[in-house]
Amino acid sequence: ERKIDPLITIRSPIGGTIVSRKVGPGQYVRADSGEQLLSISDLSTMWLKALVPETEISLVRVGQEIEIRVTAIPDRVFNARITAIGASSDAQTHRVTVRSEIANPDRLLRPEMFASFTIAVGDAANSPSAPVVAILRDGAGPYVWVQKDGLTFERRRVRTGIEMNGRVQILEGLSAGETIVGRGAIFVDNEVK
Repeated sequence: ERKIDPLITIRSPIGGTIVSRKVGPGQYVRADSGEQLLSISDLSTMWLKALVPETEISLVRVGQEIEIRVTAIPDRVFNARITAIGASSDAQTHRVTVRSEIANPDRLLRPEMFASFTIAVGDAANSPSAPVVAILRDGAGPYVWVQKDGLTFERRRVRTGIEMNGRVQILEGLSAGETIVGRGAIFVDNEVK
C-alpha cells in the first residue's frame, strides 16, 4: 500500500516505568547512536543512599534497621534494613554511603527524592555533650576549656562521640554539670598561647 506508519513499537526487555527519556516526537534516531534513548526502572523497590559521617560509620552494620522520612510525604515513616556500606569515604564531605532497600508497593517514592534517616545503633546511653564551637583540636586531639572558679580555666582533653544538632557527645574527659567555654573557646585558647 506504500504507506509509512508514523508509530514504531519498541518492546522493553523488562517491565517497569520510564524514568528518563532522551528522544522526542519527530526526532531523528540513528541506529549507530551510542546514546541511551530511554531508561526503564522497576520502582517497586527503591534504594536509599544515606550519607553517614565517617566519625559514626563504626556504629553502622549491614542488617541494622533504618527509619526513613521523606520530605514530600511528611506523615509517613518507611522502615528498611541496611544492605550495603560503602568501602570509602568521600574526600570532600567525609561521609560514607550506606544503602538500604525500601519496599514501594504503592509507588509513593520517586527517584532522587530528599529523605532524612535514623539508624538504630543500640540502646541509648547518657553522657554529657558540648556545643560544636566549644571543641578545639590540635595534633593530639580534641580538648575543651573547663571553668574552675571565677575567671580560671583549665584545658582538658576529651574523647568525642557522635555529633547531632550542633552538639558533640563527650565520652571521656568531662562530667555532667561542669561549665565549659562555648562560643568564646577560641579566644581563651588564643589568649593562653
